[in-house]
Amino acid sequence: MQGRWEPDGPVLKIEFSRISKDGRLSLVIDPAGSEVKTYYALSSRTELDDAICDLMIREGTTKENIGTCIKSPGESYSKNHKDVLRVVEAWLDRRDIDAIIWTDLKSNYKDKRDVEFDESDALEYLNSLPPVCRANARDYILQAPAQTRTKFREYLQSKGWL
Repeated sequence: MQGRWEPDGPVLKIEFSRISKDGRLSLVIDPAGSEVKTYYALSSRTELDDAICDLMIREGTTKENIGTCIKSPGESYSKNHKDVLRVVEAWLDRRDIDAIIWTDLKSNYKDKRDVEFDESDALEYLNSLPPVCRANARDYILQAPAQTRTKFREYLQSKGWL
């Protein structure tokens, strides 16, 4: 990463709707999520493939789970969220940036819980975690930037969980 996280990334629908390996609910692009102005950071890499590799390592995923949008026509890719490409392309067109990459994972909540993501079930899920995992899950949500106002985060605050 070069510099710091910038708070004026593209507006995307996101939610804490992916169950991570450590049990926390992590942020992912989610069509049922809340519209949130995302953050972005510049890469110190000059080659796109190197920046993609850095993100793959950071996120513990594969290249197919990294979305890309390049100013060259026809060079954009998203395995899980093709609907966001237009939004990301429009954002990129207004920037002096050659390309943008992101973690292109989707919610796995239904796969893991056998029910659609919903705030009350997700709270029940969090409360069922062992104390250390529950504390880590709470810390993750609290450490998300304040502008990351999702329905679930607001629900947790209304319930006094955060």
